[in-house]
Amino acid sequence: MVVLRPSGQPVPAQPQAQVFDSWDAFTRSSVQPLGFYLEGWDASAADDLILQLRRSPWWDRLAVVAPGEGKASVLADTAAPYADAVARAERSLAVRRSLRLALTDMRLEERVLYFLYVRDAMELAPQCTLTHPMLYHYPVVDALAQRGEDPGACLATLVRRKLLEPAQLVDRTRHCRTCGSAHIHYIDVCPHCSSLQIRKEASLHCFSCGHVAPESDFHHDGGLSCPQCSAALRHIGVDYDRPLTQYACGSCHHVFVETTTQARCLACRTSCAPSALDVREVASLRLSAHGRTALRAGQIQESFAALDTANYVEASHFRRMLDWALAVTTRHPEMRFGLMLIEFTNATELIEELGAARVFLLLDEFARRLHELLRTSDITTRTQEDKLWLFLPFSDPAGLSARLQRALSDQTVAAAPSALQARIRHLQMPQDLRAGDSAAALMERLLDQA
Repeated sequence: MVVLRPSGQPVPAQPQAQVFDSWDAFTRSSVQPLGFYLEGWDASAADDLILQLRRSPWWDRLAVVAPGEGKASVLADTAAPYADAVARAERSLAVRRSLRLALTDMRLEERVLYFLYVRDAMELAPQCTLTHPMLYHYPVVDALAQRGEDPGACLATLVRRKLLEPAQLVDRTRHCRTCGSAHIHYIDVCPHCSSLQIRKEASLHCFSCGHVAPESDFHHDGGLSCPQCSAALRHIGVDYDRPLTQYACGSCHHVFVETTTQARCLACRTSCAPSALDVREVASLRLSAHGRTALRAGQIQESFAALDTANYVEASHFRRMLDWALAVTTRHPEMRFGLMLIEFTNATELIEELGAARVFLLLDEFARRLHELLRTSDITTRTQEDKLWLFLPFSDPAGLSARLQRALSDQTVAAAPSALQARIRHLQMPQDLRAGDSAAALMERLLDQA
C-alpha cells in the first residue's frame, strides 16, 4: 500500500506501507501500488494528488484518506483507518483479477463502469458548483476523463443504455433548450407588451365610462377626475372604486393584477416561458445489474443497446399495449395512434468497415435525437438488434418520420466515411386498420413493406 504523507511528519509503523512525500517521488520509484492512502493533507491538496492518480496508469486504484482530517475530499473513495484501507484495496485487487480486462485502451464509458465495478457499492455523487454551466457535475468522472472526452455526455449515454441507474434523487434543475445552460434568471414583465417597466401602483375604476388606470392618472387640480370622460370622482363606491389591479406598465400603460414571468438564460440570453425549460433530475448514480453483466461479458460496446431509450419496454409488453390500443380504437375511432418501424439497413456492414465502437457512436447520436423527439407517452421496443418499433398514441407518424430522416442526414451523423442508413415505415390508426387486425398482424405488415 502506497502512503502519501507530507514531508516532516512522523512516520508511524504500518505494515505493507511504502511511504512517499509527493506524487513525483512515487512516480520516480518502481513500486507497484495495491492502493493509495493519504494522510496529513488538507482537502484541496488531497484532491490534487488524487487527480494526478486518476490520470495515471494506476487510475483504477483505491484512494483512501485518513479519517478526521478536516473537510473530506470530493475525489477520495472513502475515509477510513489504514487497516480498513488495506482490506478494501485487497478486495478490489481480487475483483480486478477476476475481470481480466485490458485497461490501456478503454474509452471513458468503460473506465467509469470498471471504476465502479471494482469498488464496493460505490455511487457517483453529484456536486453543485455555481460556475459550472450545468450547476451539477460529477467530480470523479471529470477526473477520469481525458482530453477531448465529455463527462456529461458519457454519463447521459450510460444512463440511457441502463448501464448506470439513479440511486438517490438530489435536485431538479431547469435548463435552456437553446444552449443547455442551467443558469436561468427569472424576471417579471408586463403580460401585454413584455416590458420590464412595471411597477406596483393603486388604480381607480371610473363608474361613468368604465376606465381603469393608475391612480396618478386621475389626480387633477387637487381632486380626482377621469382622464377619459372628465367625470369628477368625489365619492368612492358611488363615482368610482378601487379594483384588484396592482400593477401598471410604464411602456404601454396597461394595468393588470398579475405579472408574467419570463425565464432568461444568462449564457445565451434566450428568453422563454418557464414551462418551456428542460427539466432534469440530478441524482447519485450507481452501476446497474445490466452494467455489471455487460462489463463481465465484455459487451459494453454493444452498438444497438444505445437505441433502448427511457421509453423502452420489452417486446411482449409492447405487443400487449398495441393490442389494447387496437381494442380501444375499434370502439372509439377518435383514439388514433401510429406504429413505426425503423430498420437500420447497413449497420452490420458499417461494423465490419468502421468497427463496433464507431457504429455505436453513430447509433448513440441517433438515439439522442430520437429521445429529444419522443414524448413521455411514446413507447419503443426492439424485436431484433437492427429493428426499432415505436408506438405513438395520438400522434402523426409522418411528421416524426420526416424529422428522423433529417436527423439521419444531419452533418453530425453523416460525417462518418459511410453514413448510417435506415428505412422508416409507419401505419396510422384507424385509417390503416383492417378487419381482424392484431398487434402481430400490424407488425408483420410493416415488416413486409420494409
